[in-house]
Amino acid sequence: MFCLDGFVESVAQKGLTLYTVIVTQEGKRLGSHLWRSDLRVNIHSLSKSFTSCAVGMALEEGLLSSLDQKVVDFFPDKLDREPDEKLRKLSIRNLLTMSSGHGQALLMGNTRDALEDTDWVHYFLNQPLTREPGTRFLYDTGCTFIVSAILERLSGEGLVRYLKPRLFDPLGIRNPQWFTSPDGIALGGGGLHLNCDEITRFAQMLLDGGVYAGRRLVPESYLREATSKQIDNEGEGDWGAGYGYQFWRCKWPNAYRGDGAYGQFALILPDQKAHVCITAHEEKDTAALLDSVWEHIAPQL
Repeated sequence: MFCLDGFVESVAQKGLTLYTVIVTQEGKRLGSHLWRSDLRVNIHSLSKSFTSCAVGMALEEGLLSSLDQKVVDFFPDKLDREPDEKLRKLSIRNLLTMSSGHGQALLMGNTRDALEDTDWVHYFLNQPLTREPGTRFLYDTGCTFIVSAILERLSGEGLVRYLKPRLFDPLGIRNPQWFTSPDGIALGGGGLHLNCDEITRFAQMLLDGGVYAGRRLVPESYLREATSKQIDNEGEGDWGAGYGYQFWRCKWPNAYRGDGAYGQFALILPDQKAHVCITAHEEKDTAALLDSVWEHIAPQL
């Protein structure tokens, strides 16, 4: 019989700060534990996986013709000078795989709000690229923000409005809130606020290959590609198992995840037909949190 006691004891012994964990297998909730009420929280970079799904929808609808479309073609009005060869090569695919070619991350955390340039698209596109796009992973919420800006420019509406009838409403996510840039573009790479129960519906859709409650929401072929390894990410453990299109691969066999700072997780275990969703505020050791999942939850599935 499934039991969360070992996991709860493990995170307590490690001194980790969790809010909620929910475990689901074959569409049935096996167990949950709440350290507090399941309130909406900033899911941070788990937001990126929602933005990735929007890309799949835009491809299906013909708003985007290809992931290899060049970023500068969408924003000629944002360039201070003629783009160099590297910038001309920068594609949507490079943004999704966090391989823009910049030498440092540009729009992470509090650095965004400290920028003098409040037009973040302009800021991102006018920073020099130090390497060829697509050649090296460098995690940057700026990449996802530019994807959000592209989707807004193509659809004529912000990311929340675009996703509302296509994803949020079908998942029963009412009135979602998403941080924006100073000029009102959804951050895309962070700032979406959801509770753990809402994350589980997203996770179930992922596990079912883009279908929820009998309705296809995300193209299966895109989702398969997005959750597969597309680039090496040179980290350790769960942060070195490969990266897809705004999804991380995991060290647990064939598993992948949406991953947000401080322990916001949608862990998808296809071989076990299961998912584990967590909200938390763990500032010290999210690797230890994941290890507790692999040690005490996954083996029971």
